[in-house]
Amino acid sequence: MITSFSKQTNRGFTIFLMVVATHFISLLGSSVARFGLGVWAYQSTGQVSSFAVVLVAGFLPAIVLSPFIGIWIDRKGPRLLILLGDIIGLIISSIIFSSLLLGNISMVHVIAGAISLSIVSSMQTPALQTLAPNLVPKEMLSRANGVFSMASSTSDVLGPVIGGVIMGFGSIVYIIGAELVTYCIAIPILLILWTKLTVKVNNDNEDSHENNSILGDLKYGFNYLIEHKSLLTLVLLFTVLNFALGFNQVVGQPYILSFGTVEQFGLLSSIYGGGMVLGGVLMSFIKLKKHIIWLVLISNFGIGVFITLTGLFNNMLLIAVFWGGLGLLLPVVNTGTLTLIQLHTEPKLLGRVFSIARTFAWISLPLAYILGGIIADKLVASNVNIIPYLGSGERGVYGTLLLLAGGLIIVTVAIFAQLKYIKELDRREENDVQHNV
Repeated sequence: MITSFSKQTNRGFTIFLMVVATHFISLLGSSVARFGLGVWAYQSTGQVSSFAVVLVAGFLPAIVLSPFIGIWIDRKGPRLLILLGDIIGLIISSIIFSSLLLGNISMVHVIAGAISLSIVSSMQTPALQTLAPNLVPKEMLSRANGVFSMASSTSDVLGPVIGGVIMGFGSIVYIIGAELVTYCIAIPILLILWTKLTVKVNNDNEDSHENNSILGDLKYGFNYLIEHKSLLTLVLLFTVLNFALGFNQVVGQPYILSFGTVEQFGLLSSIYGGGMVLGGVLMSFIKLKKHIIWLVLISNFGIGVFITLTGLFNNMLLIAVFWGGLGLLLPVVNTGTLTLIQLHTEPKLLGRVFSIARTFAWISLPLAYILGGIIADKLVASNVNIIPYLGSGERGVYGTLLLLAGGLIIVTVAIFAQLKYIKELDRREENDVQHNV
C-alpha cells in the first residue's frame, strides 16, 4: 500500500499537468459519448424512462465499485487504474462502434456504454486525486486540484456542445468514433509517462490492524473516517452540498422553462458552464496555504445564496448573474475540499478516503433526483400556493423547491461552521503525523 509521499518537485507538478491534459482528452470523449447515448436512447424509444435507465446505469457501477477501487489504489498505487480505465473504455467503445457499423445497436449496447463510462470514471478520478500529492509539492496542491477541476468542468461544458454538433451533421456512429479516437490518443501518452508515475508502495503486512483482506481494508477505511471526525465532517458537508445541487438540477430546468424559452435555458446553461471553467482556471493559479476550510464554507454559503435568489426572481439577466456565480464557486469548493482531504489523510489511506467520499456523493445525487422529481410532480398536480410572492402553478412550486435547496445549503453551512471538527481542519497539520485507529 502507499506508505509515504514520494519526493515532490516542481517537475512533479509539470508531470501531473501532462497526466491531467491526457485525462482531459479521454474525459472529453466520455462526455461526448454520454450525451450521444442519452440522446439516442430517447430518440430511438420515445420514452423518458429509457433516458432515465441510461442515467441510472451511469450511477450504479460507481456507487458499488468506488470503495473497492480505493483499496486497489492504496495497495497497488494509482497509475495502473488510470491506464486500465482508458483500456476498458477503448474495448467497450470498440464493441459498440462495431455494432453500430453492423446495424445491430440496441438499448443493451447503450446501457453497456453508460456502465463502462461509469466504471472508467470511478477508476480514474480517485486515482488522479491520490496521484496529485505524490507528485506535487504540498504548497502547490491547490493549484494541481484547480487544474483537475478545470479539466473536468471544461469537458462537461464542451462535451454536450461537441456531441450536439456531431449529432446534427452525422449520427451516434460518429459520437462513438470520436470517443475511440480520444482513447487512442490518451493511452500512448500515458505509456510514455508510465515510469514518471511511480508511487512508493509497501506490500508487507507490518501493521497488526491490516489482515490483507478486501473487507478488512474496507472496514479500516471506514473506521479511519469515523475516528477522524474532521475528515468525516468534511465528507458529510460535501455530501449535503451534492444532494442540494442535485435537487437544484432536477428543479432548475423546469423552473426556467416555466417562464422562459429553451433558447434562454441553453444560454443560462452556457453561462453556468463558463463560470465553472473560469473558476477552475482561477483555482489553478491560486496557492491555498491557510484557512482553506473557511474558503470552502464561504463558497458553499454563496452557492446557497445564488440558488435561493434564482428561486425568488424570474428576470433572466439576474438569473444569468446568479448561475454564473454558482458555476464560478463550484470549482472553489471542489478544489478546497480535495486539498483538505489530501493534507489531512495518511498517504496509505488516500485511495479509500477519496473513494468513500465519492460513494457518498454518488448516492446523494440519484436520491436528490428521485425526491426532487416526486415532490415537484405532486405539488404541481395539487396546484398549491406555498409562497404567495411566487404565485401558484409550476413557477411557484419550482421556485419554492429552489428556495428549499438553497436554504438547506445555507443552514448546513451555518451549523457546520460551529462544529469543533470543522475548526480543526483550519490547523496546518503535517502529513507525517501518525494517526492511530
